[in-house]
Amino acid sequence: MKTKRPHMVSKGYIEGWADEKGRVEVIDIQGRRGLRQPIGNATVVNYVYEPAVLTRDLEAEYGRIESDGIPVIKKLRNGDDTVTSAEMSAMIAFLDMHLDRGRYADQAKIRTPAVLIKTGWQLEDAELSLGDRLLLSQSIPDVLRLTTLGLEHWPWRVFETQGLPTGDGAVLLWCPAKGAEICTVSFPLSSTRLLAIGQDLPEGVPLIPRLTSNCKRWIIGAPGTLNLNWAGESGNATT
Repeated sequence: MKTKRPHMVSKGYIEGWADEKGRVEVIDIQGRRGLRQPIGNATVVNYVYEPAVLTRDLEAEYGRIESDGIPVIKKLRNGDDTVTSAEMSAMIAFLDMHLDRGRYADQAKIRTPAVLIKTGWQLEDAELSLGDRLLLSQSIPDVLRLTTLGLEHWPWRVFETQGLPTGDGAVLLWCPAKGAEICTVSFPLSSTRLLAIGQDLPEGVPLIPRLTSNCKRWIIGAPGTLNLNWAGESGNATT
């Protein structure tokens, strides 16, 4: 089933940044604009995950992952960090989905030329949409999958903080040194809660600058926390 108005950053997730009127601040890096809007309109791009060639319903798959993962996010956000193995699996799947979406968040309008080999070896020119490319990337061995890291066996902690933004690049992978293996995965649960899986992050680590610079199109914050006049790479997205 086609989803006309899918969110590129999950609606149920960004509720953690909304005010009492259900509004968040959004910076559209690609569009060079910032605005305050209801979460129902934030990061929406019409039919963005609709495949043009492949037949799998990617948006339905994402919907199932969100249905399983967002209750875990809300549980952790509310201070209960005693997650079950099933909840860990649901959370890891959500992080993988968020990571996948983030890799292509600035490529919603790009169409990739392709040649289809049809029954009888007939060739047909086609253009792959973002949905097609996301589906194909799931079978590429070089694309990192968090499920391969064994995160369910790493320590899980939720830290209290202030003024955290989020966005399409909010899943951060940390290494102790360049070229070393990943030791920590961090992900904001709200503007005041940060999930860290693995080793503790060093004191003073530049979390917010790294998060905002890792976002390709969307940065989201609680009302009053973002510089909505910020544009492109020359400014600072946070106040």
